[in-house]
Amino acid sequence: MPPGDPPAHNVLGGGRMRRRVYRIFCLLDLVAQTAGCLDRPPDLPGAAPACRTGSNGGPRPAVGWPNEPAGFTVLSDAPFTALNANGWRAVQRTTTNGSGVVVTSDSTAPMSPLAVLQFTYGVGFPGGYTPAAVFYDPPAHPKDTYFAFWWKPSDPWQNNSPSDVNKIAFMFSASRADIFLMMFGTGGAYTIRVAPEVPGDVRRLDPNVTATAVTLGMWHRIEWHLRYNTSPTLRDGVTEWWLDGVLQGRYADLHLPDDAGIQEYQLAPTWGGVGDTKRETDCYWYDHARVSAAP
Repeated sequence: MPPGDPPAHNVLGGGRMRRRVYRIFCLLDLVAQTAGCLDRPPDLPGAAPACRTGSNGGPRPAVGWPNEPAGFTVLSDAPFTALNANGWRAVQRTTTNGSGVVVTSDSTAPMSPLAVLQFTYGVGFPGGYTPAAVFYDPPAHPKDTYFAFWWKPSDPWQNNSPSDVNKIAFMFSASRADIFLMMFGTGGAYTIRVAPEVPGDVRRLDPNVTATAVTLGMWHRIEWHLRYNTSPTLRDGVTEWWLDGVLQGRYADLHLPDDAGIQEYQLAPTWGGVGDTKRETDCYWYDHARVSAAP
């Protein structure tokens, strides 16, 4: 498991001094009284320049969660108006040259404008790490669950080489096994794939229904359903995922761990794999997240 990925609920946050300095800047500059002021770090000397949020290039996409299983109970339906709000918490991790997570504004956000999460990867950011983690720990551990959110990768985007892995989100089980979503890049095209990292089931699950290409600089709705196997000895666990409402893959042969269920939903976009270094400033943005489970 890469060093940027473990469950975040017992990790202390960082970057406090930078945030204190920025609060002072905000108080001294009335012009800075904008949405997200207290959550956005300053452009301090040596920090990476901010990513451009880009544009969706057309009408606002349809909102909602069309593939959420019928009858599921909503556990979290959260806009990202602050780093620690609505049951979600944040920790800074690898903060190389301004890397980290902040709340910023994006008028193109499809679900909850203007506030969105921005994860920044500064020049020099190392492969195998994540800038930060934003996570939700449910009160109970579901075994049949749905995790969805809006996500946008910056354009341009430097792919991780040689792994081609650009992680997006995780689910962690009570026994600390994980399964994650990634943007996987080969030959200049990116698709969304899933990878379990579970004892007895470690593999990459390629799209086996539709392989929709990710468009950089555009908002995409990602929906993800996971169901545990019906007994510890059977390989009948299910995962399926959608990009912009289109089913990408469905596998019904997972062997998930014999534990209580999913204990953490995590936006911790690890870059890689291992190896490689960012030669440009790149970003991921997230707008709104929904978590639900079978009753």
